[in-house]
Amino acid sequence: MAFRFPFLSSVQRHALIALYALQQELNDVVEDCSDANVALTTLRWWERQLDKLYNSDSVPEHPLLQALKPFIIRYSLPLAEILALPDALRTQLTQARFQDMEQLCHYSKQAGMVQGRLTSRVLGFSAEQTLEFADKVGEICQLVMIYSRIGADTRLGKLYIPVELLQQFNVPAHLVLNRHGGVEFTTLMNAWLAALKQQFNSALALLPSADNRRQRASLAMLAVARAQLNEIEQDGLQNIMQYQLVVPRPRQQRLFWKTWLCGFRPV
Repeated sequence: MAFRFPFLSSVQRHALIALYALQQELNDVVEDCSDANVALTTLRWWERQLDKLYNSDSVPEHPLLQALKPFIIRYSLPLAEILALPDALRTQLTQARFQDMEQLCHYSKQAGMVQGRLTSRVLGFSAEQTLEFADKVGEICQLVMIYSRIGADTRLGKLYIPVELLQQFNVPAHLVLNRHGGVEFTTLMNAWLAALKQQFNSALALLPSADNRRQRASLAMLAVARAQLNEIEQDGLQNIMQYQLVVPRPRQQRLFWKTWLCGFRPV
């Protein structure tokens, strides 16, 4: 992950590495555990550890949280924003379907809290509106990942497309889970793709010009997410059920440097 932030100070870089490591540890609780009840119990343990992270009279047991503690103080990272990570994973474990796009976006904002508000706090900001921009960044990054993983998730029996959207385009959930696309499914995915593209413009409109330079790492994450959407579109939406496209690490690095030097403009 450090390759993404070569232009930041060493303190900022180490803070973001610690936050991403925490996110990965929590994700692994769900990915590596076949029993949902065990995973939920483990998430509760992590939440107790996170409470200790903010208690001056106690020390968390996990070495990752011990390493993270100085950055909590330095960058004033709120407990509520850290706890959004296990909250999102609990939703993932206990909620079979999202009813509408509003529910999915709320989940995505929580699941993308590291890429969103927590990263923006480490980068620094002068206007409170920048946190609204940060929420949108985290939400978009998570939504693009969900979109790109439709086929991969169906192989695991997971379906993140909201029920309302499936009904709107007359796409039965069982057909998607059985990896049968069809004209209606392609139409749905095209409409969702167009809506995702519009969100990049919405996010940029929220970023105050005074914080544009400070938030270049967040803008670079948007650039990578947009590049992933472009790759999926150029490859053909009919292939999204067959494999997952990702932006290779060397290209990610180029996009980060390009955004750092020239800014980000969606195309």
